[in-house]
Amino acid sequence: MPRYKCIISYDGHNYMGFQIQNELPTIELELENAIFKFIGKKVKIYPSGRTDRGVHAKGQVIHFDLENEIPASGVKSGINAFLPSDIYIKDVEIVNEDFHARFSAKEKEYRYYINTGEYDPLRVNYSVYITNLDVNRMREAIKLLEGKHDFKGFASASIDKRKETIKEIYHTEINQIDDMLEFIFIGSGFLKYQIRRMMGALVEIGRGKEEISFINEVLEKKDPRISHKSLDGAGLYLYSVKY
Repeated sequence: MPRYKCIISYDGHNYMGFQIQNELPTIELELENAIFKFIGKKVKIYPSGRTDRGVHAKGQVIHFDLENEIPASGVKSGINAFLPSDIYIKDVEIVNEDFHARFSAKEKEYRYYINTGEYDPLRVNYSVYITNLDVNRMREAIKLLEGKHDFKGFASASIDKRKETIKEIYHTEINQIDDMLEFIFIGSGFLKYQIRRMMGALVEIGRGKEEISFINEVLEKKDPRISHKSLDGAGLYLYSVKY
């Protein structure tokens, strides 16, 4: 059975996240419905990871198997024909059967955007609005997240206790683009709510409500109740996945 790797972008505003939740609107449901309409059979898809409600993607990756080989270009155009306008397959290729969108991933990049200028209703679904942030303090604090750590303290309190919580962040960066702050996180993988909670901590530091050492405190104590502040998913983007 030929295996297909797809790179997908989507606007997550109208969806309850990636993962199917009965008949609620999700990215996975739309993709599986589009594939069914294209080939006439139900096909299970496997993503690199599951984004939360309202989270966007520029480079989500999925894979699936088909019984019969169809040219990659035909798969791309065929599925896109049945997808809503806020979900788009950017690229399709046929890969070896040992490829897995999740387990073969070596590196994931997420970006988060904060509007620090004048409130803009056209940005409200694609960034968060926060002003009066000390960016230098945030730049110092974000570097404490780099390296291999147990990120349990920044994860959702509801994650499976058997799940491995040790991850490695290879690189972090904060860029000022006019009145928009861009936060970049590149790592081996991320836990549920991890980036949104790390962003919550960074904002509290940027506001002067927490010391820079708060990052180390959360990492050392591994208690999600400490990092309870989580920023909205609207500002978060799964930017790319590398294999």
